[in-house]
Amino acid sequence: MYIASLEVIDYRLEVSIELIDESQCKWKELFSIEQIYKLNKFFLQFTDMQEVYGIISRLIKNSINSISRNDSKMLIQFEFEYVHGKIQFTLQLHQCQINANDAVVKLCETISTLQIKSNDHQKQLEQILKDQSSQTEQIKDFLVKQIDLMKKEFAQQIKSLKTQHQNQIQEIKNEIALNQKIFSNIISLEEQEIIKKWISVNQINLQQIYRATYHGFQIEKIYEQCKDKSKVILLIKTKENKRFGFYADCQIKNYNNQWLAQNPNNIFLFSLDLKQKYPSNESNYQHAFYSCNANIAVGSGCDIKLYSNSNTNNDSYVNSSGYGKKEGLTGYALNGGSLNFTTSEVEIFEVISI
Repeated sequence: MYIASLEVIDYRLEVSIELIDESQCKWKELFSIEQIYKLNKFFLQFTDMQEVYGIISRLIKNSINSISRNDSKMLIQFEFEYVHGKIQFTLQLHQCQINANDAVVKLCETISTLQIKSNDHQKQLEQILKDQSSQTEQIKDFLVKQIDLMKKEFAQQIKSLKTQHQNQIQEIKNEIALNQKIFSNIISLEEQEIIKKWISVNQINLQQIYRATYHGFQIEKIYEQCKDKSKVILLIKTKENKRFGFYADCQIKNYNNQWLAQNPNNIFLFSLDLKQKYPSNESNYQHAFYSCNANIAVGSGCDIKLYSNSNTNNDSYVNSSGYGKKEGLTGYALNGGSLNFTTSEVEIFEVISI
């Protein structure tokens, strides 16, 4: 809404326009009476108000709604079309001396100026709205880009954490696997020290190289893990929890149904349950060790015979004949009195001199 007025104050013609509600923007201009002469002459030249109306109306393009006269005052009401409606204001002229033509021209110029300034103000408002809209779009674009950037950063962090977590899990798995390969399910550290004394008076270490529950119960898996190992201990644990085995100062591999002879004490049997070592009955035993695709045997009478997949069959057995005679070992004593057995674990340790 626009409020506009023109008023003669102390011999000056004041024209003002005010924009209400939309921007609180005010425009005001003061015209010297010397510029427009005295207004009285303008009234004195005309006696017919309709004639005055016609002249002014033509000059200001039909923007005058009405003209009225009250004593020494003339009231002229103007109205202008505007994009948001209409602008109306009333001009009140007091009697004074002025040239009529100059007054009308000046009024027309003033009204024209009001129209121009009103249009300029509208353009300014439109530009402000346009700028604000542009700024809003820029802010929106900035926020969208920031959100996309944050999403990428979060995705990268999640991926990094996931990779780190997977690496940690793999490290734990590797450590568990390593522990499974190193630590025994059959023999205690104290019992390892006993076997070390049975093997040598020198200092030695035992390092696990095979574990059936990890590598598999097949005989070929034993050959794979014992490759190039010249001194080993083989431990057996049955499903009845009987524990026994043998020490061999020779490589355990597939000798294709051939027997190996032994010198004194380079092969012996033992029982972990009885804490007893059982050496060969002969000083030079011609049938000390035997191997093939299907099994491993110690002693010609198969004092210990271990078959492939011993955890799923009952083919493996003990039959003391070539070892432990002086120590009183007979029959099936290694297995607690039973001939055949099924294994729950088989482990092999390499003997390493320090």
